[in-house]
Amino acid sequence: MNKEKVLIKAIKYRIKFNKDIYRILSVIQYDVFRIKNKATSMAWDWQQFSFGYNERFGEFPKEKDFLGKVLFTDIYQELRGMGENISSSTYNAAIKESVDKFKEQRLRITRGEESIANYKKTGSIPIRESQIKGIEKLNSKTYMCNMSLLSTKYVKELRIERNDKTIKTQFPITLMSGGSASSILDRIITGEYKLRDSRITMDRKNRFFLAVVYQFTPEVKDGLNKDNIIGIDIGVAVPAYLAVSNDGYYRQPVGDAKEIRNFQNQMESRKRALQRSRKWAGDGSVGHGTKTRIKPLEKLSGKIARYKEHKNHVWSRYIIEEAVKNDCGTIQMEDLTGIAVDSPFLKTWSYYQLQEMITYKAKEIGIDVVKVKPTYTSSRCNKCGNIHFKEDKNSWRDTQDRFKCMSCDWGHKFYVNADWNAALNISVFGIEDIIKEQLEVQKKHSIDVSEMQKEI
Repeated sequence: MNKEKVLIKAIKYRIKFNKDIYRILSVIQYDVFRIKNKATSMAWDWQQFSFGYNERFGEFPKEKDFLGKVLFTDIYQELRGMGENISSSTYNAAIKESVDKFKEQRLRITRGEESIANYKKTGSIPIRESQIKGIEKLNSKTYMCNMSLLSTKYVKELRIERNDKTIKTQFPITLMSGGSASSILDRIITGEYKLRDSRITMDRKNRFFLAVVYQFTPEVKDGLNKDNIIGIDIGVAVPAYLAVSNDGYYRQPVGDAKEIRNFQNQMESRKRALQRSRKWAGDGSVGHGTKTRIKPLEKLSGKIARYKEHKNHVWSRYIIEEAVKNDCGTIQMEDLTGIAVDSPFLKTWSYYQLQEMITYKAKEIGIDVVKVKPTYTSSRCNKCGNIHFKEDKNSWRDTQDRFKCMSCDWGHKFYVNADWNAALNISVFGIEDIIKEQLEVQKKHSIDVSEMQKEI
């Protein structure tokens, strides 16, 4: 019996500012910061002891034999004083998160490939699903929920401090929403989506957000043809170019490279101007020194990142719509690992992010995603299969956006769009093996021609 496929995603909601709530969240955030770093330090100490013990006795010590309990429980009990202000759920989650992270990276740490995780004071607060109760819609842009974040001990202290007996371990938080984000909370309220363990985060403006994690069963598009493949070429002329395996005439550019370059040039120009102006910044811009001086630059960097993310969302959504429209049950994309070194444009654009968005949006509706090696997909003629080489590139690729086959007459007496030709190649099932076989044929032919010339 096949299990239903489920997906887990997250979406952020701003926590409406309230002086008392923000103060409490800051206290919890600081405690979590201390707990995570101390737990990591204790995990590292045990790791060092284990290695030393192994060198001396030829085996690793068992946690229960030396600690009387597993490492997590030992750390949990040792740090209890640090977590006396926060709920046991958050305290438990903070320790588990840091210990699990350390165990996951410890081998890379010992090999010197990574540094030990160092958690920041402005870091996130883990929230268990059970700590979020009674999500309620107030209007189209405002929701409210009750969150259990405080320990009983801390609540008693707050009641005395503020002379307010109404303070409880659970208190109301207002969430600011809007647009499609509201529909997620609506579906959680109705039970269509299941709430999962989430977290509270802080942005650079010191605003708190609730990153809601939810689980749902995707609405799979029935009847899409898995043998019909849409190929996606990530390029310089346009961010993405589409072709369909069973339609030699379909071609679709996605995005405008000129728009991207203009935006990037504009932002880089503003960054350079800001960097120059920092030298003569007035007292109001100096503030606490370097941090205040570079704040405008950080703000600009955030704007660039948001622009890229927005564009990638728009383009990935359009690509999925095109796949469905053309009855494509499979998407094939280039595996672009390491390709950025050859292209300054690709290096500066978040093409990995675009591919990730395409992948998860495709999986939501049941479209398969396949990564193929990009080698020779741009230099292969999609009609005759002939592969061209770099040494003759001026003949078959005189500009970045034009391709002309030097072997066949498929309209390649004239130049065609290079990205379209590449996308058509990427849309072919088993293209990697086909290219490999073609290379062998061309290599053999080259040897045969060479031998014939020797005879002559």
